[in-house]
Amino acid sequence: MITLESDFYKKWACQKFIECSQNNVWDGHWACAVLALTNLLEEKLVPASMEALIQKNLVKMVEEHANERQYQINNEYVDLTDKMIELLSKNYRSCHALGHDVIYMFYLINMLSRSNIPATAELFEAMKKMVKDFLASGPGFVTVNGENIVIDPDGIADASTRFQLNSETVLDSFHNFQRSRHMEQGDMQLGHILTHGHAIVELKQISSNYVLDNLDSAFHKRMNILTYANKLEEKVIESDIAHSDITLNPWEPSYWEQALVDSRHGHYYKYAYSYLKLIQMAGRTLSDFRSFRRIL
Repeated sequence: MITLESDFYKKWACQKFIECSQNNVWDGHWACAVLALTNLLEEKLVPASMEALIQKNLVKMVEEHANERQYQINNEYVDLTDKMIELLSKNYRSCHALGHDVIYMFYLINMLSRSNIPATAELFEAMKKMVKDFLASGPGFVTVNGENIVIDPDGIADASTRFQLNSETVLDSFHNFQRSRHMEQGDMQLGHILTHGHAIVELKQISSNYVLDNLDSAFHKRMNILTYANKLEEKVIESDIAHSDITLNPWEPSYWEQALVDSRHGHYYKYAYSYLKLIQMAGRTLSDFRSFRRIL
């Protein structure tokens, strides 16, 4: 179990956010992934027997994606959480970048809310820049008929049923939405439904001073996009849950051993954390990981 080392990884993630805002916004995946792993351990969402393997994944990530410098804790910025939530709320009408603006922000705000690590003005400026970059990037692509295309969410009919996002409705949306494996392997949309929805649910709880139900809008727009993409797909779309011969399970060593080989830009870590945390929040019992297996 990480103890004193926990602050090291959290500060590493803060610095990664700063540096990726200056270079490649998508490298923020590694910051989120490190925070996902520390959360899995601190919240005891995996059996104790998995901790050593998770530690190996943490060490490998920070070594392979090293920062240029350490997080400089100076010029503390006390209003980062309020300012960033305010910015997210202003952008709620947009469906952009597969929800990464909300996902990045959740991981940082969640960490700051449960640690003694202060935010800095540099970190605030970095996060603000990334939110604006995601806004400018558009809705992100979706795989249809083997090609990555962009579907304008405002140019298609509203096909999804609107509901308030909470741990149960996000899990139900994830489990019930049908998407064929050949489409999903192209862009990991189901995984981003899971992580985006989880981020929204948690932000609502962390930020009780704000009414954040408007963040649900972007989630529903993305569901509309995927529903429309299914109609464009020429191959038959059918559930492949029953045909999955391998069930990678974050409660088993094989999951973390595979992540050591290929973490898929840290998605193994973020997906596991979102899924296990939502299960816990919804008060559900884990019994079958075949549906989870679709996103890996």
